[in-house]
Amino acid sequence: MLINYLKAIPIFNHLKDVQLKEIAARCKKVTFKKGATIFHKTDMSTDLYIVNSGTLKAVLSDDEGDEIVLAHFEQGAFFGELSLLDGKGRSATIVADKDVELSVLNQNVFLDLLYKDPKIAVELMATLVDRLRRADELIESLAFQEVGERLIKSLLDAASGEVKTDKNFLSVDKMTHKELAGRIGSSREAVSKCMKVLSMRRLVKEAEGQILIARDAMDRLKDRHPA
Repeated sequence: MLINYLKAIPIFNHLKDVQLKEIAARCKKVTFKKGATIFHKTDMSTDLYIVNSGTLKAVLSDDEGDEIVLAHFEQGAFFGELSLLDGKGRSATIVADKDVELSVLNQNVFLDLLYKDPKIAVELMATLVDRLRRADELIESLAFQEVGERLIKSLLDAASGEVKTDKNFLSVDKMTHKELAGRIGSSREAVSKCMKVLSMRRLVKEAEGQILIARDAMDRLKDRHPA
């Protein structure tokens, strides 16, 4: 089963089954419950983690418990590559959003793979560049976008499909206002106020187990805030 997960990962999908079996044999499986912390920011560890099932988030948090969500990881994703490469402390805290199963690859094993197959390094660099671009977009949104724009963009990015009863809306798995605040780098109070305004303008609806977001929410919001 792990071989199928490895095939879906860009840095490994060019490898032959024999090579994938070797990697799978050198991985260690671990499981975590929803809400568990896999590692904390500044922890000194150098393993690479592959997501077999479940979802996780990378966060930065303060002493009061407020957090900013830097990234999400789903099945087939990997994380921990920065400390694996430079040997320094973890750059963020990783928390399980749902029950997860992970495969853990030791630093020495991974570096040995790099030496044997340089194409893995090329694919790894492509992933790092993509994550750097996403980080730049997050920084830009925090600096220049208002809470309403950031909130709508985040909901649209998280939308999983259209609502059968109203094709003008997309559905998003239910999140608390604190979780939404973490995703966009704002406070829970600001998000709660913003959600009320967006609801009054029929841009979002909070239903049982989900949030509904209008497909054209961003355009309609900008129409009310001309440049």
